[in-house]
Amino acid sequence: MTGILLLTHGRFCEGILEGVEMFMGEVEKLECLKLCSDDDVMLYRNQVAEYIKKLDDGDGVLILTDLMGGSPYNAAASWLNQFSAECVTGVNLPMVLEALESRPNMPVQELAEHCIKAAIDGIVNVKKHLGL
Repeated sequence: MTGILLLTHGRFCEGILEGVEMFMGEVEKLECLKLCSDDDVMLYRNQVAEYIKKLDDGDGVLILTDLMGGSPYNAAASWLNQFSAECVTGVNLPMVLEALESRPNMPVQELAEHCIKAAIDGIVNVKKHLGL
């Protein structure tokens, strides 16, 4: 089963994880690693590699980050050539829920693209959606 790693600035990933657990209960092979303002970025980068190794049971790891170009993104990107991993930015709750529901049915590369669509589809103008 594809492992999923949430990487964000601050406690954002912990909030997403809490939201996921409200919907699905405790989920296996889902981890989060926050980066705080006083953290050592090189240590964080190495922790990302350790989490990837821990989560990969042969099906790869989908890394979901908050912001393109930020330190969590850069830490993930630095390992993509060395591990069976994909990285998608702009993490949101619909993306994570879809990743968890779909991961048994598709390889990590396809799962990454599928999650992008789920994230985009989860963003709507409520007034327009309701016809108001």
